[in-house]
Order: sequence, then structure tokens, then C-alpha cells
Amino acid sequence: MGIKYKQKNAIAFQGDLSVVTIENLMQLIGHAGLYGELQLETPTNSAVLFVQNGILIYGHLENNQMKIGQRLIEENYITNEQLLNALSLCRTSSSRIGKILVEEKYLRQEDLVEVYKKQVKAVFFEILSWQTGSFSFFVKKISKSEDILLYERIDYLTLEGVLRVDELASTNDDAELDSISLDMEPVAENSSLR
Repeated sequence: MGIKYKQKNAIAFQGDLSVVTIENLMQLIGHAGLYGELQLETPTNSAVLFVQNGILIYGHLENNQMKIGQRLIEENYITNEQLLNALSLCRTSSSRIGKILVEEKYLRQEDLVEVYKKQVKAVFFEILSWQTGSFSFFVKKISKSEDILLYERIDYLTLEGVLRVDELASTNDDAELDSISLDMEPVAENSSLR
């Protein structure tokens, strides 16, 4: 099961993320039910998202994306030794690392799918924090052949991501207030400031 669509290289629209916010861009793609490839560029990173009828099916970051093997180790699905063995097998075959891990019985297919979907969602949530850069949307351009697809509505993911950003900001604000109150000296009861 893979995705392979006829490629068209027509840019439907493009723009600047400092003018059109990423949230608005994602809402447009989701509500319009667009189908194609969204390319995003910032000064420090780039990303590609593939959507089908407003549904996110695949995405990756060029830089700073945790590899699936690292994520599987971090979440205790596989060991470092299992990953190293699978990587050596990967060098001598055309199979992807996830498929090898499943074939070697180091990992169940359903666990691979679960972790992979978390990874694609993490890519999406990372992109939501971008405030500068450019974007281009290519109509009906799907250039990856992926075995595991996400199939999550972009509007739901955007709302979830914005809520996460707000929670993080609130947590950081609370931590700053706590540090300020800890730095203040208590006023003595018999203070002359009464």
C-alpha cells in the first residue's frame, strides 16, 4: 500500500509566513479540501506536508527531526543493539528501517504505525511554531511512496497544536511568575511601611 499520484508541478499559491500565519494557511488547506504538496522554508529549516482533501497524510522536516529509530528507542520499543543490527541490514537491502525492524521481529507493525504517526504529528506541531519563511502549495503533487500514512484532518491537528502552544506558553508564564515571587524578599511584620 503506497501513495503514488500523477505529479503536476503547478503552484496553486505561495506566500510569506510573516504575512499569512501558519494557522491561517492550515485552515485554508483543511477547509478547502486541498490535495497536493505544501513546501515550507524558513532560514533554519524546511518541511514538506502531503495532503489529500484537507487530510494530512505525510510530512517531514529537513533538519532537526528525530529519526524513527531514535524515537523507537526513546519510547522503549526497541534496544540500541536492535537498531544497530537493523541499520546494518538496511545498508545491504532496499528496505526501510521500520520494515526491517518488523521483519526481524524486533517490533510489531502496529507499534511502528503508532510511533510513525506520532512522528508526523510532531512535524506538524513543529511547523505551527514557524512565524517567518515562505510557502508554496503544489496541486496534486505527491512525490513520496509511503507505506504508513497518517490520515488526520488538518483543522483538528491545527487546533490541537495551537492548544499545545498555548499550554506551553501558560506553563512558561507560570514558571516566570514563580521565579519572580521567589526572588522577592518577604516583608517583615513590624515593617515601618504600614
